[in-house]
Amino acid sequence: MKQRVKLILILMSVSTCCLLAFQFYWSYEAFQSASKAFKTDINAALQAAVDREMELRQDYIASKYETWLADTNLVNIDCHVDTASGTTVFTVSDRKASDNDEATFTIGFQEYRAEEGKMTPKVKQYFIKRFVNHTVRPNLQEKVAIYYTRQLGDLLEETYKKEKLNKARLQQLFTEALAAREVEAGYQLSFSGNEPAVGEAFPYATRTFEFGFRKPFNQVKAYFPDPNKVLLLRMKWVLLSSLVLIAVTICCFAYTILTILRQKKLAELKSDFVNNMTHELRTPVATISIAAEAIQAFNLSKTSAEEYLSIIRQQSGRLSHLIDSILKNLAFEQDQLELAPHPASLQQLAEQAILQHKPQLDLAGAGVTYDFPAQPILVNADELHLLNVLSNLIENALKYSRGTLQLHLRCQQKNGQAILSVQDNGIGIPAAMQAKVFDKFFRVTNGNTHNTKGYGLGLSYAKTIIERHGGSISLQSQEQKGSTFILSLPVYQHEPAERTTA
Repeated sequence: MKQRVKLILILMSVSTCCLLAFQFYWSYEAFQSASKAFKTDINAALQAAVDREMELRQDYIASKYETWLADTNLVNIDCHVDTASGTTVFTVSDRKASDNDEATFTIGFQEYRAEEGKMTPKVKQYFIKRFVNHTVRPNLQEKVAIYYTRQLGDLLEETYKKEKLNKARLQQLFTEALAAREVEAGYQLSFSGNEPAVGEAFPYATRTFEFGFRKPFNQVKAYFPDPNKVLLLRMKWVLLSSLVLIAVTICCFAYTILTILRQKKLAELKSDFVNNMTHELRTPVATISIAAEAIQAFNLSKTSAEEYLSIIRQQSGRLSHLIDSILKNLAFEQDQLELAPHPASLQQLAEQAILQHKPQLDLAGAGVTYDFPAQPILVNADELHLLNVLSNLIENALKYSRGTLQLHLRCQQKNGQAILSVQDNGIGIPAAMQAKVFDKFFRVTNGNTHNTKGYGLGLSYAKTIIERHGGSISLQSQEQKGSTFILSLPVYQHEPAERTTA
């Protein structure tokens, strides 16, 4: 055991050191990657800001173009439907028309048909939106001024020349683009080659971006401070998380070592096995106590006294057998318990379990009914452990009964399975807790308190024993309407059963 503990400590130490080394290496690589990505990010952010500024300026000019088209003092818009092709043909001409061909422009929309070929406000609005979005906007993106009419072309060219860079808006857009890329750093913008007096405070600069509609184009670039400071600020949460992770790892490692050293001797004990055997011992002790009290306190007939003495002898034998089992299995884990299965009648086992609890049932005034077939149903079972399971279910029925306990036991054979159900009229189990009742140490509570004494081991033990017999146990319950535990075991096939280790 000591050698294994030393080996575990050595492996944990090596693993922890490797983990810490990897964490430091990852942090260093992350910082180097962030340093390389920083310049890419600031250039991408400025490009995005410039593109967005151009989109806003294009939106403004497109809006003005819609205003010009809607102004009847500037242009006339008319339409007719070409009967041959079904195309709606729109004609745009200057209000002050001339003989110049540039004064009139014609365009057709095949997918659109104006009602009766007339120019209505709705048709005009459709044309303006369609023409501006699908024809004028591409021209704006290409920075060209096409003279669809002389007056419209002159207005667009004049607007191009007058349109100025909105520096405050561009700076705001650039700040938002940096924030979207999680770049938190001060900067200065330089416009049209006018370099700011930044000196050594802003050594890093983006490339120069040009934008506008007419030459000379606007130029802009951004200057940033020392990237190492920026990156430390940018990666503060990553680096802080790494430091916290390293600290937590060291603390957990130290705590684990202390825990292993403290629990080294306790790990050799069979806590679960002892707890289960302790739970099993309680039933015969309680039965003997009640039987002895009945003999002592009541003037029983010879026949009744012999019956109670028989119960005491039976339970004493059971106690002796359990003690032998404990001494025999102390060196093994609970999952290595040896079962000694042999053919047994499931009905007789159920009746024997009821007989063992007869004093408690009589004292509680409980009623017991059976629904058993005439022919015995045989199962290949370890009687001791299976009786313990049934005894646990009867004990629970006694603990959680309300009023006069009524127990109903039913046995049947179905699809090669022997099915035994134990039904009571107790307080029931809440639906939210039914999935957990077979977990070790779990106990049904009322609020934050337990109403009865116990260790939460009985049903966990029952589930383990039934499953090791190749069967299953399930629960059906409703609050205030009782519970039914259903045990399903393979029917004995009249073949020699090998000794199994569970």
